[in-house]
Amino acid sequence: MRLSYGLQNNKNQGLMLELTRISLFFLILLISVVSSIFQNGFVNWEILGPFYGILSIAFTLHLVYLATWESLLKKPLLLFAGFVLDAIFISFLIYYSGVNQSLFLFLHLVNILLAGIACRGVGAVTLALLTSIFFTTAALFSPDMKALNFFFLLALNNIAFFAVAGLSGYLSEQLQSVGKELSVTGLKLRSAQELNQILLENIPTGMVSYLESGEIVTANESAKAILSQENLLSENWLRLFPSLQAADFKGDVKYTLGDHAIILGMTQSKVFSPELQTHLVIALFDDLTKIRQLEYNARQNEKMAAIGGLAAGIAHEIRNPLAGISGSIELLSQTVNSDDDRKLMKIILREIDRLNALITEFLDYSRPETPPTDPVDLGSLLNEVLDSMKLNAQVRGDVIQVREFNEGLKILGRRDKLKQAFLNIVINSYQAMTDTTQAKIEVKTMSNEKEIELRIRDSGCGMSEQTKRKMFEPFHTTKAKGTGLGLAVTHKILEGHGAKVFVESEQGVGTEFILTFPKAH
Repeated sequence: MRLSYGLQNNKNQGLMLELTRISLFFLILLISVVSSIFQNGFVNWEILGPFYGILSIAFTLHLVYLATWESLLKKPLLLFAGFVLDAIFISFLIYYSGVNQSLFLFLHLVNILLAGIACRGVGAVTLALLTSIFFTTAALFSPDMKALNFFFLLALNNIAFFAVAGLSGYLSEQLQSVGKELSVTGLKLRSAQELNQILLENIPTGMVSYLESGEIVTANESAKAILSQENLLSENWLRLFPSLQAADFKGDVKYTLGDHAIILGMTQSKVFSPELQTHLVIALFDDLTKIRQLEYNARQNEKMAAIGGLAAGIAHEIRNPLAGISGSIELLSQTVNSDDDRKLMKIILREIDRLNALITEFLDYSRPETPPTDPVDLGSLLNEVLDSMKLNAQVRGDVIQVREFNEGLKILGRRDKLKQAFLNIVINSYQAMTDTTQAKIEVKTMSNEKEIELRIRDSGCGMSEQTKRKMFEPFHTTKAKGTGLGLAVTHKILEGHGAKVFVESEQGVGTEFILTFPKAH
């Protein structure tokens, strides 16, 4: 006979089963002792002596089983032998106490039921057969009187043994089947959870969950990398982002990272967590700084192209009659005799020349740039621009210059045009710091395999959003004597060099130009 062992993969269940068997024998022993104490004058020790002996042996054997439980799990036959010994012990108890002691009959039924759970249907039926033999033998050889109802009860009890065996075997099989299904489901659930965790840890999108108080509960590695916060779990989300609330949100937010800000595209959703029994806010975000810079640059280029084309056409139309006016004034100046009239003619001609020069400059601005082909050392050019500003008597001389770049970073360009563009930006920075207490300009470069990023930052007065939107438009100026073409020409030069231009500015704080050039190879 080969037993099918039902506890091989569930040690805890088997241990509980063994503890149940010990508890039953301990309970019988306790009840018997208490009964003997209260019925001291009616105790027959010739009967109770063997009775207590059998109980003590059974209890001790189960303690040994409990101590060697893990080794028994590997030997199903030894475990089944324990159930057989229990059946023998219970039959002896019935022999000494009589068939009418229903508590011991109940122990037989419990023993068969537990055997069905531990050894499945085959073990339960086998034990029921052995229990029937032991029980019948003990009942027939017991000193009790044998009446007709004795044989009726004997047959009824034997039927009960096999009925319980069949039921326990069926329940054991069902329990095992459910256990396997639960095990497979649990495995699938753990696999899904592990897969979910792997996905969260490896997606480039940052993910943070936090409580309504702002306390961060979970954060993936991408979130820590984007925010440059290795100890992100110890931070408070609402303190990191004061403009946010613990509610649904979708949009861009700024995050200060060191000495500059990045733009995060963020989506927040508020959900209820059954595990924590409170609301959680899940935030998903990406660093969209480069994308927003590209979008800004594309919009600016489109706007500048439209304005440039329109203005160039107008400039041509103005220039043609202007030449006629200039020639006519020169002829008229030869016919006048009054000094005041000659003086007036000279003023008109001088203003016509100034207007003509302005139109020439503007037409140069609207003319397409020649693609750059010469390598230019960016660091050397920046040093040249900054050194020239120190010698410029028209700007304040106490401006602190912070230079964080190395020579040797090369881009393709036209040196004179790039110098003009950088000078325009730096001059504007100096002019913005006219009334600043601590005037400082920082020029930094960062590079990778494909690009060189140049940052020019001042501590000037900054710009409003309206001024920032129009800063590169021709003829837009905030200066009393400005033409409004300086930054427009600068943008045109940078655009011709394939540079991406992005500007960050805050009133009372300063302005930062972020220029990204293709690296020369």
